Amino acid sequence: MMMARIFLLATVLASFLAAAAHATMAAPDGASQDHKSASEARPGGAPQSLPQTRLDTPSGQPVPRFVSLKAKQTFCRSGPTFGHRVRITFMRRGLPVIVVAETTDHWRKVRDFDGDECWIHKTKLSNAKTALVTTEGLTLYARPSAAAPQKAKLGRGLIARVEAVENGWFRVLVDGRKGWAPQSGFWGVLAATQPVAPPD
Repeated sequence: MMMARIFLLATVLASFLAAAAHATMAAPDGASQDHKSASEARPGGAPQSLPQTRLDTPSGQPVPRFVSLKAKQTFCRSGPTFGHRVRITFMRRGLPVIVVAETTDHWRKVRDFDGDECWIHKTKLSNAKTALVTTEGLTLYARPSAAAPQKAKLGRGLIARVEAVENGWFRVLVDGRKGWAPQSGFWGVLAATQPVAPPD
């Protein structure tokens, strides 16, 4: 009987210590948030597969969908209220993100290029069609053809305004330069292939 009690106490103690260790390793709610800019996108950091498209959303717009950030600095929170802590601070206007969930009180759960998710109020988001350059030295052509004259080389992490799509090519505006580049060199490709959504 005594051995059985000792074994039971040892089991309970081990479970308690394991739970305490897990709690210690978890980031505290008041931990300082990450700061991100478009140039910090990691190679191979594209987000995990997206959920199936839903149309029964509070806004009536499809989820998932691409949107972009309105301001140079955007706070992205751990939950869908202003009372939740800031988890990520995005530091680039126009950065594309994916809306993966919505609330009825106008909060959007977004996912970035690295697969990180957090919540942004809809007033901080835009339907502007933008895409993140994911290929270093991506060539900008005069026409949607690799045989066309080259206009520039684009650096990885630049944000492009997508103006048109044609047979797997984007016509973009990047840092004042216009031209065509292969769609495969960008993240945010759905932004230009979806039907135009009403203002969010």
